[in-house]
Amino acid sequence: MKNLNPAQHFIQIYNELDNYMRKTLKIGDEADHTYLISQMAQKGHRIFETYGFDLRQFARLRNAIIHNPYQNNSQPIAQPNPDIVEKYEMIKNFVIHPPKALSIAIPAPIIFTATFDSNIQQIMKIMIDKSYTHIPIIEKGVMVGVFSENSLFSYLSASKDILITSDAKMGDLKEFIPFEKHQNEYFEFINKDALLTEVEEIFKKGLKDLKRIAVVYITEHGKKEEKLLGMITAWDLAGKE
Repeated sequence: MKNLNPAQHFIQIYNELDNYMRKTLKIGDEADHTYLISQMAQKGHRIFETYGFDLRQFARLRNAIIHNPYQNNSQPIAQPNPDIVEKYEMIKNFVIHPPKALSIAIPAPIIFTATFDSNIQQIMKIMIDKSYTHIPIIEKGVMVGVFSENSLFSYLSASKDILITSDAKMGDLKEFIPFEKHQNEYFEFINKDALLTEVEEIFKKGLKDLKRIAVVYITEHGKKEEKLLGMITAWDLAGKE
């Protein structure tokens, strides 16, 4: 890219996107660039929904640069702003080389976890201090459930005791820890090669069976019984914007 001026770089990005869309949609030269953009969006490619307006504007700018009526006096007729070229490059890279979910996930080595032997009050204090909302419960190297406010409220509503004693263990809440036992929230598992757009779609849907999505967990093949590799919350998605 070092030998390209902004206009040349801009045109190169346009051509790469154009070729990618035509191959993906299996559409030849009979369709124009803006039609390809709309088709990509309609077929669920979220980046084309998010940046559809920008991409159409960039297509118009490309046409203005290419179809220069004053070629004898000026070539090109305009040079795109470097910030525009940078944004166009970012969108192209996201399309052609989409990031994986693991790229924004909290990696397993730094995920705070607990076991059934963990002291509930100590875990709750850490959650308050660190603003943690969901704590994976690990037994024999794999997740067996999640401790959250939902677990605690379910336990308190079902128990005659309204206090969590200082020696209470996470195992005392064992009935309310499994993934399917959370009354108002649910969890999704995806494989390590899943794309970030897949996670965005999960959170976009939000509700399933009147439960809200709480956390997306990543394992080797997207199975609950596999070793935890990472986790993504709505906060992690917001932070990558």
